[in-house]
Amino acid sequence: MKSKPKFVLTLLSLLCIAVASQAATVPLFDGKTLNGWEGETNSVWRVADGLIVGGSLGGNPQNEFLTTTNKYRNFILRLEYKLTGTEGFVNSGVQFRSKRITNPPNEISGYQADIGAGYSGCLYDESRRKTMLVKPDKDFVDSIEKTGDWNSYEIRAEEQRIQIFLNGKRTVDFTEREAGIDMTGVIALQIHGKCKAEVFFRNITIEPLPDLLVPAEKQALHRFGTGDSAESARLKPFEQGRFSPQKQEAMVFAGKINEVREQKAGELEALLSAGFAGQQLRFR
Repeated sequence: MKSKPKFVLTLLSLLCIAVASQAATVPLFDGKTLNGWEGETNSVWRVADGLIVGGSLGGNPQNEFLTTTNKYRNFILRLEYKLTGTEGFVNSGVQFRSKRITNPPNEISGYQADIGAGYSGCLYDESRRKTMLVKPDKDFVDSIEKTGDWNSYEIRAEEQRIQIFLNGKRTVDFTEREAGIDMTGVIALQIHGKCKAEVFFRNITIEPLPDLLVPAEKQALHRFGTGDSAESARLKPFEQGRFSPQKQEAMVFAGKINEVREQKAGELEALLSAGFAGQQLRFR
């Protein structure tokens, strides 16, 4: 049997990856009901014309949130929004890695991709640190957001790194440095209080990502097997702290600018090859 050309196998692999990626994306809104969501659905949140609608042009006395019943850690969240209003602080937002709190009442604590004039494209920490974590250039946001019309948000949460894309343009690339910040929580939609405004959402999907993007040591070792075989994959320390590579061992150089310079010069590789000629070292 003839083997398939490499380019055919590569194409098939790419197609499999594309199909798997599409299958991993799931809708959070069915276009008809608020199944999978919870909040004030009697007077604030509702479904109309295939959209999730929040708030009222008659007035919104306080912040209101519509939350998912499921929690998420690492993910790619995509949605479209439209915010309209006539009076007050016309504002909305998309919460993630968040949770409901009782003090103050009717509030949520966690990250928020803000929505509203002067705030769209920003990353805010709602009811926790109560600060704007990232505020992109206003002129840049004004140039890409369509006020009073439909806009798209993409929120990527990958462990400590958070990215926000407004209409395909990245406005936030934030790395969480503070210890103790919860990496798991609900998704929530907000309509801000003290305004006369309505917010509309559609095409809400989420692509869950692995919980541990960087595997722990035990997980990494078990890629080589289980039990004793996994433990044997751990490299033993050099005897008496003296560098002594094994025969035909591979030397891997890792780093940034200095490593690139060393690749060009080759001095370290030459010294190691000469100093351990009997070991026939390999280099990467």
